[in-house]
Amino acid sequence: MEIYLEDYHPIKKFLYKAASWGLYPTILSAIGFAFIGSPSNIQVLIRRSIPLELREHMLMVMNYEGWLITLFCITVFCAVWGGAGSQATVRLVTRKHKDVVSENDQLKEESNSKSINCYKVFSNYLYSYAQRFDLGAEERVSLYKLDMDMFSCIGRYSENELFKSKPSRLYPKDQGCIAKAWETGTFQDTSAPDPEDSLEAWKQHNIDKFNFTVEQIERIRMRSRAFYGLRLRNAENVTVAVLVFESLKTNGLPFGKLQRFFKPHEVKNLVNLIESLEQHIPSLEDARSEGF
Repeated sequence: MEIYLEDYHPIKKFLYKAASWGLYPTILSAIGFAFIGSPSNIQVLIRRSIPLELREHMLMVMNYEGWLITLFCITVFCAVWGGAGSQATVRLVTRKHKDVVSENDQLKEESNSKSINCYKVFSNYLYSYAQRFDLGAEERVSLYKLDMDMFSCIGRYSENELFKSKPSRLYPKDQGCIAKAWETGTFQDTSAPDPEDSLEAWKQHNIDKFNFTVEQIERIRMRSRAFYGLRLRNAENVTVAVLVFESLKTNGLPFGKLQRFFKPHEVKNLVNLIESLEQHIPSLEDARSEGF
């Protein structure tokens, strides 16, 4: 109740507090009406339970009929206090609850209007790469950010709708093309067998070369045969992300163009974009700090 009355005038605060104590007068009014409505012999037994000296003193102050009228008035007052107090308390809590809900909805709207869809921002940035290097429906470009020894996909683009969806899983930094690029700086490979000719050979190649498990291979939707990975470091020479191009065809990526384009200046532009949006990118560390 205190939290609801913080901004109220002291007199109004006292009245609402008194109203919130309505349970006790309600109990007293029930006892009073029970006594008044009970048969005379029961009333006599109850009166006799009062010590004799106290009864004599009370009768000296007021006769029995006077005390009965006084009890009736007190009982009615307590009944009104309990009923009206409960109603006032319910109205106060209901009104405050509506105010809190309204403020919460307003804050959500403000938060949503100010929030940035980082995945969309990065995906749009990667779209410019896809256009620049003429990547088609058999190619994809993805951006992975390092987050507590795991990589999360923070942007992805492909002309193929099946390959551009945002993945929900995290990627270990010791598996796949991501791991190779993270370890060596740049990585390219076109040695994977054709899964159309031998799916098992393609799976075994990825298990042996990229440290995948059989279960992880089964979950891979895009069975790529060509990769180009690039490690992205900031001004402090700290790895912040890995950029990966991949294709279903061994000749699907323009390796020469990629190597010539991603000079320090272009890498710096992408790293600056990532770091400028750092506070808006969901992370495992933030989730852990929130108790998840």
